[in-house]
Amino acid sequence: MGVREFNDIVNVPFSSEAFVAGVLAYFLDNTLHKKDGAIRKDRGKHWWDKFRSFKTDTRSEEFYSLPFNLNKYFPSV
Repeated sequence: MGVREFNDIVNVPFSSEAFVAGVLAYFLDNTLHKKDGAIRKDRGKHWWDKFRSFKTDTRSEEFYSLPFNLNKYFPSV
């Protein structure tokens, strides 16, 4: 791969305003204080807390189980 191809690979996404806005929003969103409860709630992080561990939700095993009781041979976690 030459310099021209690399230049094209870099220029195509960064010439899109939506891509640049998304990258900037992602960067700014992740630089906020993560310990502040109001910011966590505003970002929706509190909703994902219950899904961080497979064992915290009792429905996880039932939801992710395989048909014909194959989950005893191929466990989910």
